[in-house]
Amino acid sequence: MRVKFWGVRGSIPTPLRPSEVEGKVIAMAEDVVRAGITDADEVAGYLRRRHSMLQRGTAGGNTTCVSVEWPGSMLIIDAGSGIRVLGEQLMEGPCGRGEGELHIVLSHTHWDHIQGLPFFAPLFQRNTVHIYGCHDNLEQRLRYQQQPDHFPISMDAFLARLEFHRCAPGEPVGLPGGARFIPHRLDHPGDSYGYRVEHDGSSLVFASDSEHKPNDPENHHGIIDFFRDADLVVFDSQYTLEESIIKEDWGHSSAIVGVDLAAHAGVKRLALFHHEPSYPDSFIHNLLMKAQTYRDVNHNGCGLELFVAVEGIDVTL
Repeated sequence: MRVKFWGVRGSIPTPLRPSEVEGKVIAMAEDVVRAGITDADEVAGYLRRRHSMLQRGTAGGNTTCVSVEWPGSMLIIDAGSGIRVLGEQLMEGPCGRGEGELHIVLSHTHWDHIQGLPFFAPLFQRNTVHIYGCHDNLEQRLRYQQQPDHFPISMDAFLARLEFHRCAPGEPVGLPGGARFIPHRLDHPGDSYGYRVEHDGSSLVFASDSEHKPNDPENHHGIIDFFRDADLVVFDSQYTLEESIIKEDWGHSSAIVGVDLAAHAGVKRLALFHHEPSYPDSFIHNLLMKAQTYRDVNHNGCGLELFVAVEGIDVTL
């Protein structure tokens, strides 16, 4: 399976401010000058070797959207603003001819997870789009987002055929190409659901918008079993550990708690995700460094790999 991140921010789209872009450009230019590089062809390679994407680029400003692809099909998880760019890419294939069949599963309907749907280009061709979720009035919720008070066009303007599917926690849902996903109820105001996607022995767990308190039982909400031996867990690490305590019951977690859960569950890779909109890239980078130190001190030898989910990167499982 191939996992790609199209939107990684939480709560609200967060583009870099002009001053932030300028600051990154100046910092990179100063580094190149200090290194004595005068050949333009050497600059890009030097910066990529020396600096992470968070330092020379950005984590990205779009809200939640992740795609999972395997031979024969794809599952799109959440429809935040990141789904717009995914839709543009899909229009280069069968979707651009109105011959596509797509599968979208929604964790919940807070606006940062559905606000990109009206801008998803395949909906404006005669494609078939399956939309899955565990909430009982999913279609009504999406239609509400596009009522005249909130949006200029209704869902009736879509040319695509929409098919809504109600899912139930713990019950597998089959997909084309031999894949399946299993929903799991998470701890978030208004209810949010995670999904374990499995295909040909590989497994991805998407567990954003879920609160796991540091003093919770180790297997709170059965999360250890849900994560068990996953190749990759995409985890809500919006807050620092201290902030997660102050903002109790706001529905988000921290990288530190994510490390504990993943280590106990035997997870191979943990992606820090749903970044706080007020955190600059440098702060997110520091959160990763602290989480890696915590892993090394408290779970030495567990083999857990940590990385920051960055818009545009993909991971093969």
